[in-house]
Amino acid sequence: MYRRYLSAIILTMTAMTAFVACDDDTAAIGTGIMPGNDNVATSQSTYVIKSRTIAADSVLANSNDSYLGCVIDPETRAKTTSNFLAQYYVLENTRFPERDKLLNEANGDIRVDSCDVRVYIKSYYGDSLQTMRLRVQELDTNKIVKEYIPYYSNLDAADFYTPGIGTTASMAYAVKDLTRPDSITENAGYYRSFIVRLPKEFGLRLMNKYFENPAFYSNAYQFIHHVCPGFYFETQGGVGSMIEVQTSTLNVYFPYHTTNEAGNDTIVDGIQRMAATGEVIQQTIIDNEIPSEMLSPDNDYTYVKSPAGLFTELELPVSEVLAGEHYNDTINSATVTLQRYNNSTAGDNNLPAPTDLLMVRKADLFSFFEKNSLPNTADSFVATFSENYNAYAFTNISRLITIIKKERDEGAGVTQQDDEVARQQKYAVWEQANPDWNKVVIVPIKAIYTTSTNYYGQATKTLLSVKNQMGMYSTRLKGGQSGLIKMDVVYSRFAN
Repeated sequence: MYRRYLSAIILTMTAMTAFVACDDDTAAIGTGIMPGNDNVATSQSTYVIKSRTIAADSVLANSNDSYLGCVIDPETRAKTTSNFLAQYYVLENTRFPERDKLLNEANGDIRVDSCDVRVYIKSYYGDSLQTMRLRVQELDTNKIVKEYIPYYSNLDAADFYTPGIGTTASMAYAVKDLTRPDSITENAGYYRSFIVRLPKEFGLRLMNKYFENPAFYSNAYQFIHHVCPGFYFETQGGVGSMIEVQTSTLNVYFPYHTTNEAGNDTIVDGIQRMAATGEVIQQTIIDNEIPSEMLSPDNDYTYVKSPAGLFTELELPVSEVLAGEHYNDTINSATVTLQRYNNSTAGDNNLPAPTDLLMVRKADLFSFFEKNSLPNTADSFVATFSENYNAYAFTNISRLITIIKKERDEGAGVTQQDDEVARQQKYAVWEQANPDWNKVVIVPIKAIYTTSTNYYGQATKTLLSVKNQMGMYSTRLKGGQSGLIKMDVVYSRFAN
């Protein structure tokens, strides 16, 4: 297993009684004021949150999003190179024409006209005219990419192929196909793609495997283990273009005999197509070159950058929030707003800000994704970028503060009989052994929603899954040494 180390803000809050306050002051995003009554006294305080940028040398790459290319962020000069592994899916009990219907070469081999891999482009970043170099390497049936292993974005592709064994091909490509007129390539219905030509001998091997044992084409597992385990797509040259792959298909073309409507024998062109789909694995491999100044502790800002690039770490001021007279108070709301800095450079190739950010405890950073967890508003939260406020708001993390308080009290052996001095002494010992006890990490994610409409025509979005963002996104957040990140806390206690 390979391990290393989100359009509108939802202004809601869960509290004893709460309502939304919203104005032009971004500090008010997501905050609420507890109404008082004869029995409950309320108060509100603001605390500073420390933050820093941390490097993520890898993330769990358990999505079917594949990226290919190499680009340099014009804002930060960070360089990102993406490659990917792809397996291919066959329909249940795939069939070729009967052997005696196929045409033969002079030596008796099945006649294969051609074989290729076609890569379809979903989207791209950078220069559509930039020439990129690509090498394709067949994987090894003795080194299968296994579906039950949580592979990370820094895996070594060499673990899945054997040099000198298997089919290889190299080519140059660009996003824009200059062999076709703009009237075609700029049409909304046009699918951008490029073709990797494979040797006819590889196509012949695919067909021979079928006639050796048709069961090899009975399902994807058999095909991957006995016929073709997939290909490694490696960027080998060019800077300035990054594509998001829609899918890729493995195709073999062959002629065969059939009968026409009149019942006469005729020869037609046949094709067998296998596609890289969600049923099999596509694994993106990321290599980042991050300028050291992006990680400087002296910066008055932090970064979130994908893929597998930079996260922001927050040190929640739990000790201050719970100090002194507030130790026994109820925390009704705790709001954190992350303000974004606009890009300092102008240009069409500036990376966009992430749409969604995840806040998760540092200790749970890897297990959250490995368990396919969803944010539970207890110890994990999602904030969606607000263009109006140019910010991300985590509207209420009070349950997390309560969880951390209980965890620290139990770990340090604090009891209700302890005074403030005794508590702090016990905390100091426990915190030294648990340095990440109050730390959370802000991670760019791909949040997948489904939308349903009720009887009254009201649409509701439901979060289905959260994956590490593998696309090109980056932004600076206020913080670092500036002390500009605040936590607004609303307390309540029973009045005497």
